[in-house]
Amino acid sequence: CSGTCVDDLMPLLRRRKSDRTLISETYLAVVRRQIAYGEENGIPWGVSESAYNARYLQFNYQYAPFGVPGLGLKRGLADDLVIAPYATALALPLAAKAGIATLRRLADEGMFDRHGFFEAVDYTKDRLPPGQTSALLDAYMPHHQGMILVALAPLLRDNIMPRRFPRNPQSDPAGPPHHEPIPVSI
Repeated sequence: CSGTCVDDLMPLLRRRKSDRTLISETYLAVVRRQIAYGEENGIPWGVSESAYNARYLQFNYQYAPFGVPGLGLKRGLADDLVIAPYATALALPLAAKAGIATLRRLADEGMFDRHGFFEAVDYTKDRLPPGQTSALLDAYMPHHQGMILVALAPLLRDNIMPRRFPRNPQSDPAGPPHHEPIPVSI
């Protein structure tokens, strides 16, 4: 477990948010920790796997999983600080107001153009040119753009995407744990 938004929140793209279940409480804890991590570092929030400010010999950006300390088991999660707008968008079903505010902040900081949100912004000091506090990665990953659109759709049209997926219990990748209620203390 690397503590990425895509690992933790991508199931919400295809299923309705359920309240007062173990998985819903897990989702909320993940989003709260993502937001807190951004606040702790004075930057927008939304950490997941993405491109970062290093290039291969062919000059395309390198790609890696990035996570939030406390959410992932992988060592060294605090060594990198890369924010991906699609990671913020994945949290919209749970924290629409905070997510929209962060997406607006990213757009105001130059992370958006006529094609959509750029891939990421890298705040990792070791990968920044002298005098810079961040590096904007002006590239697009089609599947990340798709996740942003699918995450926005339910906010614009009454939970449309989760309603479009089959209601067959066998198609639910999380299975019964997704619907397990929170235990009640006596």
